[in-house]
Amino acid sequence: MTDNSASLQDQQAEQRQLLRAFAPTPTEVQVRLERELDAFERVVEAVQPHWNTTLPGREWTAAQESDHIIRVNAGTAKIAALLLSDKPLRPTDQTPGVMVDGKRKAPAGLEPGPDQAWADLSAAHAQTRAALLHAAAHASETSDRTYFHPYMGQLTALEWLKMAALHMRQHRKQLEALARG
Repeated sequence: MTDNSASLQDQQAEQRQLLRAFAPTPTEVQVRLERELDAFERVVEAVQPHWNTTLPGREWTAAQESDHIIRVNAGTAKIAALLLSDKPLRPTDQTPGVMVDGKRKAPAGLEPGPDQAWADLSAAHAQTRAALLHAAAHASETSDRTYFHPYMGQLTALEWLKMAALHMRQHRKQLEALARG
């Protein structure tokens, strides 16, 4: 094991520990996830006058940030549904995520495309919201089924849902800063 892989494993273990402390029960995860989804929808409305403005300290506009959140949530909902099912888990790519200037780089497929109006994104968000909340209603603390996350290692369905809530919270705060001006 190299020093870099030991460091990566330490970082992943630290991230998983934070996830475990956040909303420790499935019921709390469901409540926190719904709260973050509601807050995201409110900030999307508030940031509309600045929808195509680049966020402070970021490379993405509010539209792109929202697109990214929806993409991550859609992927998370699919992974959670798989982990909650009895479908066999196939081996997946386990390439660690890339850091650029101290920030996590969005994995391929999760980077936003060109700006889209909220009206064009809202249907995907509504579908993803329903899928996340459905998964949260069925997630348990006791599952041993996991799926690889590029920055956190192996996560259970409940941990993936916690990650989605925390991820939304982080990006929501960035959108709120833009809305405040």
